[in-house]
Amino acid sequence: MNVMKLSALYFTLFSLISVVMLSSTALAQSQSMEAVDRNINPVSLEEALKAAAREEKKILIDVYAEWCPYCQRMHSNVYTSEEVLKAISEYFIWVKINVESPSPVSYFGTEMTESQFASALENESVPTTYFLNSEGAIIGSQPGFIETEVFAALLTFVGSDAYLEQSFQEYTGRR
Repeated sequence: MNVMKLSALYFTLFSLISVVMLSSTALAQSQSMEAVDRNINPVSLEEALKAAAREEKKILIDVYAEWCPYCQRMHSNVYTSEEVLKAISEYFIWVKINVESPSPVSYFGTEMTESQFASALENESVPTTYFLNSEGAIIGSQPGFIETEVFAALLTFVGSDAYLEQSFQEYTGRR
């Protein structure tokens, strides 16, 4: 075989191996995200209360308004990141509550609108993230837009119960 044919053969084999490797890496990443995606879709409050008790997970309540640009950024940039989705999937049942919505919700048999439920939480601003334990009691809340890295750390801090033993600052090593 001459050098040109041998070089072409090696190039073809290298290209084929590269394509197979890239395809398998992309497929593995896609399957990994698919596994996460199945578990992180927001559910109704009533459904979350039942699932949290059954699965021994906490409840993450995302209180937002459609007109709020910071809420829109949280939904489009933060809640879509893989590290945030993984933390939600591992520790929480996710609920979205629109502060202006007349849609009905049920909190342990008490019927109200999403707007009324946000008021019952004493919500003062959007976005605000509420953390409830598996029995539906409020653990805490965090108002405002939160960057992806900090939000993922906060989800893990609350979800893993690290908040019971240390401050968030200690947990993240920040000063």
